[in-house]
Amino acid sequence: MTITRSRSGFIARHGVQLLMWALVVEMLASPLADTHPRAGAVLGLCVLLMVLVGIGRMANRTIVRRTVFPIAALWMITRIFEAFGNRHDFYANLSPLVGLVLSCSILWAIFDYFNSGSRTPGNAIAEAFISYLVIATAFGQVYWILNRFVDHAFNQAIPYTQHGTFLYFSMVTITSVGYGGIAPVNPYVRIVAALEAMAGIFFVAVVVARLVSAYRPTTPRQSDSEASEAAASTWNSSRESAPARVLDTVSSSSEA
Repeated sequence: MTITRSRSGFIARHGVQLLMWALVVEMLASPLADTHPRAGAVLGLCVLLMVLVGIGRMANRTIVRRTVFPIAALWMITRIFEAFGNRHDFYANLSPLVGLVLSCSILWAIFDYFNSGSRTPGNAIAEAFISYLVIATAFGQVYWILNRFVDHAFNQAIPYTQHGTFLYFSMVTITSVGYGGIAPVNPYVRIVAALEAMAGIFFVAVVVARLVSAYRPTTPRQSDSEASEAAASTWNSSRESAPARVLDTVSSSSEA
């Protein structure tokens, strides 16, 4: 019984950090899905389980139940079509489109939950890193869409089955690394890449400010309403005690 409680307490304290590391492992294994579609379906199932189990710890649960879960189920169906269908068919290439909607819904649920309560610095860092990875994934899916429907999107031909390549380009863009191996050529893709770089810089600034605000003083400060109530109570008590002080002064002078 004690071991069960300790395990549940450990998961409750470090659930967000465990979710972060699970997502990192899944991304490291994601290039496997480019050459083995069925392995991609397994990875998609792992992502779905992570969403079902862990996302509720760091996101608005109402949005997760009503929006994220249905889209995640639909995304899993598209991954199955991609794994067992003909990749030249249209229905077998819907996973990036649905995945983009899923990434946006996850970000919506996470950002809506940011100001709902205080967090430990460790969980705050894990939540920020997960959000960073989800943003990079969303832009990677945008690049896949642009590569499919825009002429000469990049300086080299990238097969539409290479999802890991688009994710790689998105990560080096959002971190402003820009190795130069893959470069956008089409004007629309260039604008999207520039916006992603700006979003990455802005996100880092927001995370630093949020971590600084996480270190709050141990003694809680009174809110404005509490301070006004305390001042009013002090004023009323002073008014009530004023006549008594006057009577004491008069009686003491008469006795003298």
